[in-house]
Amino acid sequence: MMALVWVIDIVVTVVKILGGRTQVNPVLRVGMWVALLCVVAVGIAGVAGFVILLERWLSTL
Repeated sequence: MMALVWVIDIVVTVVKILGGRTQVNPVLRVGMWVALLCVVAVGIAGVAGFVILLERWLSTL
């Protein structure tokens, strides 16, 4: 349960940094945005790959 609190705390801190409410180095903020966009792109690619594999599996039934 304590791990969930830590995760929520980290998410809140990251959102504050990305939103500009916390003063940090601009390079850090840009790097975090790039990292977030990469994670989103990997997630979309993963979902697309899963859909393709599911479609291939369902076509063999």
